Amino acid sequence: ELDRLKLGLDMVLMNARIDSFESDMHVEQVNLLNCVTEVINENKRLFITNQVFPQVSIDDSIIVASDSKWLKFMLSQFVTNAVKYTFEKNKKLVVSAKQHGTNIVVSVHDEGIGIPKSDLSRVTKAFFTGENGRKTGESTGMGLYLAKEICEKLGHELNIESEIGNGTIVSITF
Repeated sequence: ELDRLKLGLDMVLMNARIDSFESDMHVEQVNLLNCVTEVINENKRLFITNQVFPQVSIDDSIIVASDSKWLKFMLSQFVTNAVKYTFEKNKKLVVSAKQHGTNIVVSVHDEGIGIPKSDLSRVTKAFFTGENGRKTGESTGMGLYLAKEICEKLGHELNIESEIGNGTIVSITF
């Protein structure tokens, strides 16, 4: 319950800060593996409780230009969503990063229930909870909205692919 309260409070605080984003932004060289490892460790109770197993496939040498605080917030949103919508036990969540030309793409791939096609184009809209959000009753409709806003302000690209029954892949392109 404390973890859920903290997550909700973080969401409210990040939403309040988004309007003054530029004054709170600090772009630096971020080691992607270290950043992802911190997010995984901060959410270890969530993984254990839901019996979802994280796997990280990121080379230690991958560095991206981003704001580490905001990047961790986004990655944490993707991870908590992935676990929240993985109802079966003993599923995996894979966080990976690959170089594509001059871009680096980090992806969070889950084996959850997936997002219906009819909802996919709207999941980054503020307060949109969709079909899956109604199933769990825990969706605020703010996590992916804030991630999209943060990506736009940092000059990153957010991409979401999903298929019902086969999970979701949320990616950030740097």
